[in-house]
Amino acid sequence: AIPYFSFGKSMFQTLGNYFGPSDLRVAFTFQSKYLGMSPWECPAAFTMVPFIEYEYGIYHVMGGLNAISLAMEKIIVENGGTVRKSAPVKKILLEGKNVTGVELENGEKHRANDVIVNADFSYAVSNIFDASSIKKYTSERLEQLGYSCSTFMLYLGVNKVYDIPHHNIFFATDYKTNIDDIVNHNRLSTDNSFYIQNAVASDSTLAPDGKSTIYVLVPVPNNRSGIDWEKERNRFRDHILDQVEKKTELKDIRQHIELEKVITPLEWEKEYNVYKAATFNLRHNIGQMLYFRPRNKYEDCENLYLVGGGTHPGSGLPTIYESARISSNLVCEKHGVAYNSPSSLDKKRTFS
Repeated sequence: AIPYFSFGKSMFQTLGNYFGPSDLRVAFTFQSKYLGMSPWECPAAFTMVPFIEYEYGIYHVMGGLNAISLAMEKIIVENGGTVRKSAPVKKILLEGKNVTGVELENGEKHRANDVIVNADFSYAVSNIFDASSIKKYTSERLEQLGYSCSTFMLYLGVNKVYDIPHHNIFFATDYKTNIDDIVNHNRLSTDNSFYIQNAVASDSTLAPDGKSTIYVLVPVPNNRSGIDWEKERNRFRDHILDQVEKKTELKDIRQHIELEKVITPLEWEKEYNVYKAATFNLRHNIGQMLYFRPRNKYEDCENLYLVGGGTHPGSGLPTIYESARISSNLVCEKHGVAYNSPSSLDKKRTFS
């Protein structure tokens, strides 16, 4: 497949092999946001992302994505496991090079043969890893890495049902300038691109009859920008709603908002522990993709594994679940437990 990856070309350039008009090419590049990059910089191999979406469709989990987590919890409990919630981790316990468990913020210590970290990788290294376990990803190294954009989020509960699709993407009039503002100039655009999710179009369980859950996602610079979000929060919220009313079918959205939650890059970093508020984690440029991302088995100590967008193979929900499968299989292999090989789910591999 390597000849088709078009190494050295960007996503936008390669789309030119299939679509002439630049606007049509742009229409297939919004997915580069998942990778934290501009389509004019994103490696051409990632044209596979819009292809997969348009060729095979996008799956919706009935009840919302949290239903996956709830199903995982159910399986853990059924198999004798325990799920602790509202129990933040203060630090990972280390004896020599061996990770031996975790200490919670309330002082409790829990010993374990293996620890799997699903916190944002750069946050975890900066806050909960023992300093002696950090050789490769020092604070200086973390500062040198490339990070994705952030997002400004509007979660709205509205007392109306809108006749729009589940997924809706609206591009800035000058998309290139909008991208440059986000990626290169670290400033807020006056004309923004944004995504609107109207999930009740597919799943009526998400809101009472006659009502909807609407969310608006706006790509914005991460917190390397120095933007004062305490100052900008309300102004930018009104600015985005102005654009929603102007560009979309939601002309009267303000009149129907009953519940509202706003998440700015400030909250992503301070409340959700996302390093630099880079919601799509490390960028996927050539030097930070696949083999060059932090490894699923952490390199600087034993018994520690990583899952999430900050490790291999990368960001995006299906890919994040794949990272969990890779780390789970590594743990199984270590302890001689049979597991399903992802390339042949009907066969089991046993290690001793």
